[in-house]
Amino acid sequence: MRVRDILDAPQLRMRLLHGDEAALERSVARVCTTDMPDPRPFVTPGALVCTGLVWRHAPGDSDRYIEMLDAAGVAGVVAGRALHGHVPEDVVAACERRGLPLLASPQSVPFSRVVEHLAEQAAEARWGRVRSDAEQQRRLLAAVAGGSDIGELLADVAAAQRISAWLVTATGRVVAGTAPLTEDELNPVVATALGAPRLPAVAAGAMRVLQVGTGDRMTAWYLVIRPSTPDPAPVAADLAAVAELYRRRAADRLHLDWELTDRFSAPHTDQPAAPTVALVCEVQLPGAHVAAPPFPFGAGSGLSDGDTRNAPGRAPDSAGISLGRAPIRTPGGGGTVPGGESGRAHPTDPGHTVEAGRVSSRGRADVVSVVRAALHDALPGITTSVDAEGRLVGVCAGAQDEVVRDLRRRLGRLTPALNGIRLTLGVSARQPGESMSGAVAAAAAAATVRDDERPIAVRAADLDTAADLFTAVPGGLRRRFAERVLGPVLDYDRKNNAGLLDTLEVFLACEGSWRESAARMHLHLNTVRYRIGRVADLTGRDPNRLDDRLDLYLAVRTLSGRAALAEG
Repeated sequence: MRVRDILDAPQLRMRLLHGDEAALERSVARVCTTDMPDPRPFVTPGALVCTGLVWRHAPGDSDRYIEMLDAAGVAGVVAGRALHGHVPEDVVAACERRGLPLLASPQSVPFSRVVEHLAEQAAEARWGRVRSDAEQQRRLLAAVAGGSDIGELLADVAAAQRISAWLVTATGRVVAGTAPLTEDELNPVVATALGAPRLPAVAAGAMRVLQVGTGDRMTAWYLVIRPSTPDPAPVAADLAAVAELYRRRAADRLHLDWELTDRFSAPHTDQPAAPTVALVCEVQLPGAHVAAPPFPFGAGSGLSDGDTRNAPGRAPDSAGISLGRAPIRTPGGGGTVPGGESGRAHPTDPGHTVEAGRVSSRGRADVVSVVRAALHDALPGITTSVDAEGRLVGVCAGAQDEVVRDLRRRLGRLTPALNGIRLTLGVSARQPGESMSGAVAAAAAAATVRDDERPIAVRAADLDTAADLFTAVPGGLRRRFAERVLGPVLDYDRKNNAGLLDTLEVFLACEGSWRESAARMHLHLNTVRYRIGRVADLTGRDPNRLDDRLDLYLAVRTLSGRAALAEG
C-alpha cells in the first residue's frame, strides 16, 4: 500500500497538507501510533506515523520531532486535529523541510480506523496473491500434464514474470534457459549451488539459486533466476516444483537405461567410421586405500564383460548421498542412513543419505551411482557400465581431446561437493584397427596413474610411443626405476656439482650428437665426451646401445618432470 492509497480512501477523509507526487508513491509497510517525546523506539522504517501532536508544546518542538521521524525512515505522517483544532504551520514547515508527506486526519476519524483500513487492504492483497498463485500452479501443472517441453514452459513463465531463468545441473549443463549463459556466469552459479551452506542463495551477478527437489546436490537440478522484480520467490517456488517433475522423469529414463545395460550386457559394437572414446573412472573414498588392479588389461576392464546385474550402479533420485554436505533428511519418512548399513537402503529410497567418510560397501555402491549419473550429465550420449572391480566404464562418440577437455571442465565443477572423494579417469580413443576392448584397456591403464593429487584427475591414454607407454606405469614405480638407473649420477652431481644429469639430458635430446650437445651447452667437445663417459661408468649403461639409451632416456624423462607434464 502507498501513502496515496491512504489519502484516496474515502472513508478516512484525509487532507493533504504536504507531499509531492514522488512522496505520495512511498510504500507503507505498517501504521504506528505514538505521541512520545522521543518516537524512535516506537517506529520502524516504512511506517506511517499517526500522532495527536501531544508532544508539541512550542513551535520549536516540531522540527526536532519530525527530524527524528525522518531519521527513522518513516513513510509519512498523519497528524490529528483534536488537540489544537488544526495542524500548526510549524509542523507543516518541518515536514516540508524533511520531504515527508503530511496528512491531516479529521477529528471524527480515530487512528484505529487507519490501522484497520491498512490491515483490511493487506489481507485482501494476500488473498489475491493466494488466488493468483493457485491459478499459476494450476496452469503449470496443466502444461506438464499436456506434455509441454520444460524449455517452453520456463520461457513462458519467465516472460510473464519479466525475469530471466535457467535450469542447470551440478556439472554446468544447461537443461533449459531464456538466454545463453557464458562460462563466467555459469561457474559462480554452480559453485554457489554446490558450496553454499544453504539454498536458496545468491550468486555473483544477482543470480538467485534454488535447488530443485531435495537430496544430493551432485545429481540435483538448480533453478537460477535473475529477477527484474524485487521478490520472485512465489514464482520461483512454483517453477522449482514443476522442474522437479521433469528431473524425476529424466532420472527414471536414466535408471531404465542402466537396468537394460546391466541386465542385458553385450559387447560394444565396433563402428570403424565413427570416432569413439573409451573411459574408465576409479572412485576412491575418503581414507580408503585403492590399489591398482593386478593387471589392468585383464578381464573385467571391458564394457559389460559378464553379468553385471548386481553391480553398483542404480540411478540416484531425489534422495541424496550427501557428498560435501551434511546428511539431508528427505521427505517421506525414515531416518538418516549412515553409510548405507541397512540392506534395504538405496539411493532412491526416501530419507536415504550417505555421509562421505563413513561409507560401507553399500555406501560405496551409492557413491558410484552418483558419479555414474554425473558422467552421463557431463557427456550426454555416453553408455556406461560397472565392471567387476567397481570401476565405471564408458564409451561415447567424439574426439579424445574434446572428451578430456569436457570432463575436466564439467566434472571439475563438482569439486566443492566431493568432501574427500577422489576420481581418477582414464580416456583413450580407439585407434584404427583397434578393438573397443583395447581402447578400454588403455583407458584403464591411464586411470591407475595417481601422480595428480587433485580431487578429480583426468588423463588421456596417449600410448603412441614407448615413452607414452611408460607413463601408464604407476608413478611410484617409475620413480623407483629412475632412481635405480640414475641414482649414482645424482649422488655424484650432489657431491661434485658436475652437471652430469644436465649433460645427459641434452645429449639424449640431440640424439647422441657430441658436437650439437657441446654447442648447445657452450662446452668443449671433450668435456661432453668426459661427462657422458662418467655417466656410463656410474650407471653401467652405454648410451651408444639402443636398449641402454632407452633406459637412460626414460629415467631422465621421469626425473626431469616431463612425464608429469605429459600426463596433464
